[in-house]
Amino acid sequence: MTELIDVAGSPLAVKIIGGIADGPTVVMLHEGLGCITQWRDLPDRIHSTTGLPVVSYDRSGYGRSPWGVKRYAATFMHEEAQLTLPVLLQNLNINQPVLIGHSDGGTIALIAAACGSATPIAVATIAAHIFVEQAGLDGVNAATSRRNQIVEGMSRHHNDAAATFDRWSSIWRDPDFASFDMSDILTNISCPLLVLQGDRDEYATAEMVHGVTRRVPHAIGRFLPDCGHIAHRDQPDLVAAELTRFVSDASNTKNWD
Repeated sequence: MTELIDVAGSPLAVKIIGGIADGPTVVMLHEGLGCITQWRDLPDRIHSTTGLPVVSYDRSGYGRSPWGVKRYAATFMHEEAQLTLPVLLQNLNINQPVLIGHSDGGTIALIAAACGSATPIAVATIAAHIFVEQAGLDGVNAATSRRNQIVEGMSRHHNDAAATFDRWSSIWRDPDFASFDMSDILTNISCPLLVLQGDRDEYATAEMVHGVTRRVPHAIGRFLPDCGHIAHRDQPDLVAAELTRFVSDASNTKNWD
């Protein structure tokens, strides 16, 4: 069950599994065409295995969150990481977040950790983007050519699937966004970091992982077999195992054999 929580004057749909206490809390940030429900059962699996509370939320205009801006600025991921996410964490009294982000959500998690707008005890990403590369643009263009089909599938999850898709497609193809590159600030990340990517990701090359591990020596980079961009759909058991092991180790809630 989701509830609307005011975040700096904007109501956002939030789902909380387990009771938030003073300890670590997993916070999940969805992809550029995603929302709470598109995580499928992954939040429940993380909660049941680690025992930690898990929070997922719909960014403005996604899922069941009301709309704010209809068109993104080129700084939209920095704004989410530096303005919205910290207020959400504060409003929910989450002091030890473990950030898990998929695609754009992974980029937002990395920016938040690198800029210090959030102080996560660990970060895990799935298919995060650290800069705009041609493979990503090719993937967006391919998706845009199938807009109607994708929007039809999204309509089960979003209040306005067409507008959500168009906002995402427009910003990624906007010339002003072509220079987006947050790789230089990755060196600021000191918390445990897991970087996952499918070996068949249609939006990225291997540089999206290697670019992180070169700059963050303690980061763990893994390529997941037989996975595209939505790894938790293609290999749900493998992704759940990778994330729960990492989260448990980082939060010291379990000892693994």
